[in-house]
Amino acid sequence: MKRILLPLLAALALPTAVNAEISNKIHNRCKDAKDYLGCVKAMTIKSTDIPSLRMIQGKTELTGNSCPSGYVYIGAGNCRSIEKSTASDFLTVDGVGLYTAGHVSKPVWHTYYKLTEITKAISDPNCPDKEPFLYTSNSCDSRPMPPTSKEIRKFMGLVDGNRKTKRNIWNNKFKEIYGIENLVKNAFNE
Repeated sequence: MKRILLPLLAALALPTAVNAEISNKIHNRCKDAKDYLGCVKAMTIKSTDIPSLRMIQGKTELTGNSCPSGYVYIGAGNCRSIEKSTASDFLTVDGVGLYTAGHVSKPVWHTYYKLTEITKAISDPNCPDKEPFLYTSNSCDSRPMPPTSKEIRKFMGLVDGNRKTKRNIWNNKFKEIYGIENLVKNAFNE
């Protein structure tokens, strides 16, 4: 009875296009499975028929093109939430990135923003299937405009520690965010 009932269930449950392709080989592989229908679907559906966004960057698999509300993209398929910093915090590259992407107000000596909670990016069918730019909400957003030289000099006055070391760090990070070489270095050479 089981041998007749299982193929009949599959014939009724699966679309006719998939149904036509059920072979004895697939039936024999799935007949003892606890979830016969699930097994048949897994054996007959092509991976290209499954909607998903998969991009490989280096060795990291990215799985989304959009961040949930209140989050921004930070790379490698991850998003982080935005939070106002405390008075004891110093300005970081994140604060500048959030500002230039239009998520927060311009950093001043008493108001900075930082990134906190992390989550995975999700897929939004309304946006292109590509990796979002850093500090944007999704792949529909364009790359943030870099800060002006005057702004960079002012921001560097708000950081803690060895400013020369920070300039090198920020220079490298800004290249990653804005795609422009020597933004910080050139701001101080003007």
